[in-house]
Formats: sequence, structure tokens, C-alpha cells
Amino acid sequence: QAGFFFCEWSLSLFFFQARFKKHSSMAEEGFVDISTEQDGGLLKKILVEGSGDEKPAPGNSVSVHYVGTLNEDGSKFDSSRDRGQTFNFDVGIGQVIKGWDVGICSMKKGEKCILRCRSDYGYGDSGSPPKIPPKATLDFEVELFSWKEKAKDPWMMSKEERVTHALKMKDKGNAAFKAQDFASAVEAYDEGQRYITHGTGGPHGSGCKDPCCGPGDDSEDEEGMGGGDGELSEEDKKLAVALLTNCAMARLKTNEPELAKFDCTKALGFEPDNVKALFRRGKARLATGEFDAAAEDAKKAFELDPSNKEAEQLAKQAEHGKKQQKQKEKAMYGKMFG
Repeated sequence: QAGFFFCEWSLSLFFFQARFKKHSSMAEEGFVDISTEQDGGLLKKILVEGSGDEKPAPGNSVSVHYVGTLNEDGSKFDSSRDRGQTFNFDVGIGQVIKGWDVGICSMKKGEKCILRCRSDYGYGDSGSPPKIPPKATLDFEVELFSWKEKAKDPWMMSKEERVTHALKMKDKGNAAFKAQDFASAVEAYDEGQRYITHGTGGPHGSGCKDPCCGPGDDSEDEEGMGGGDGELSEEDKKLAVALLTNCAMARLKTNEPELAKFDCTKALGFEPDNVKALFRRGKARLATGEFDAAAEDAKKAFELDPSNKEAEQLAKQAEHGKKQQKQKEKAMYGKMFG
């Protein structure tokens, strides 16, 4: 019996030493165990620290770059960077392997790390032939760019829920704009205006966002889709106009004057004398070389607000652009027929 206990003690000591050796090796390499069972199934090594304290939650839509390699020999089997575009998916709900669902929810914005996934956190005993062999441990270098809460579609919400979501997107857009993250600001403002204007058909009878859309393109407004609430209240119109004009301002920063024009025109459909919408549409028109139209918007904005020196300056810029355009045309015709 003494021999039995000695044998059992020896085995316990052996497994303890093996486990200690494994964790020491992990520490030397800079990895930590983030597996749900704390059994080494999912290891993480941070390469670049992220910012803030927030992390994506299950169900959030995330945007990442990744490079996948076999741990055994380092050979690459997949890479979003090679394709030149980020990989976007909903995390934590089984759309990807378990290692990603767990690992990416541990990351902060801007963080880059290596996720080392044992086969039960990867592609299992069968692997994914021909690139991933059976029972393979995989290394993923992952960089997390952004995530957003996956909201219900507007037609699934009540009017009050859509207003709440639109206000939330306005705040999010303001924060992004302040941080000079103009692309994220556009995304937030645009989502907010879509939710607050849903079901109204827009000020001109179409809720379609694309400038090329014609009447009847807003399929979500069809009867039976759960959406329409008719005209916006005055308070909701103010919110819609604020979101649209803010979106236009952010689009001018991201060099999207055509879409900025569209946002401003939609805002003016709700409030025809809105100075911000007129001024920003004028700036967008100046950027696209529509000097007459830009001057018209700028002059109207200045008439409505004579203290607006920026509108006065914009009108002068548009007139100067017109003169330069005429001079170029005159010179071109002179070469053609001179």
C-alpha cells in the first residue's frame, strides 16, 4: 500500500512539474492563458497595447486584420492583409472559431496580439484540409480596429427606440469627430439619420441614401415591414437635420463632397433655411467645381445670417472659381480655334 501511495505521489509530482514547465515556457515567450477552462487551450501574447478600457462584447460587429500560421512550422495559411481588406464579422456568436470568439473579446481598440489556438479552439481533430492539418495548433496575429454594437434593424424598432438609437449615434459621432476619427463619425451620424428618418420616406418621398436612387427605392418602407410612422415631429426633424449636417461636415473631411451634398439637400428638405446645410452644401459644391451653385448656397446662407463671415468668404471663393474656370475655357478655345 505504501508503494501505491508513493506511485500516486510521484505521478502528481510529475504532472505538477510538467504544468509548471509549460507555464514557465509560456511566461518566457510572453503568452498568458486566456482559455475559458484555464487549461492552455488559448494563449495570448500582446504585441501592441490597445487604447482605453473598453472591449467588444458578444454580438458586436468587429473589424480586424489577421495573419494565420501553423504553430508547428510557421507556414502561412490565410491573411486578410494579403487580400488588402479588413475582415468584418459578429464576434462571440459562433461565426468564427472558438479561439477568435474568446480571444477577440479580450482585446482593446488598436491592440495587436498573437492568439495561439489549440485544435479544440481552432478547427478540431479533423482540421480544414488541405491547408490546416488535423489537430493543428494555430497562431493568429490579430489587429483589432473597431467594433460597434449590432442594433436591431429600424423596422424592428418602435419610434421611441429609433429616436433613442439616433441620439446615441449622434453622441458617438460627436466623440469620433472630436477625436478626428472622421470616418467613424460619418458612420455614426449616417446610421443615426437613417434610424430617425426611417418610415417617413424622407422629405422628398424617398428614404434611399444613394444619390442615384429614384422614387420608390426605399424598400424598407413597404407596408408590412413594420416601419412607417409618417411625418417627423418638430423635435425629431431637428435631430435629423443635426445628424445630416454633421454627417456632411465629416464627409467634407473625408473628401466625399458628392455624399456631403446629398446629406445637406436631405436636411434642407426638412428645414429649407438651415444655414449650416446651405453653407456645407456650398462647400461641397465648390469642391466639385459647381461654382454657380456654390455661390448661390453661400449667398443665401449669408442673407439668412449676415454675421456669418465664412459664408461671405465662400461666396467670394465661388466667384473667383467661376472667373478662373472661364479663363481656362477661353484659353482652351483659343488653342482649338486660334
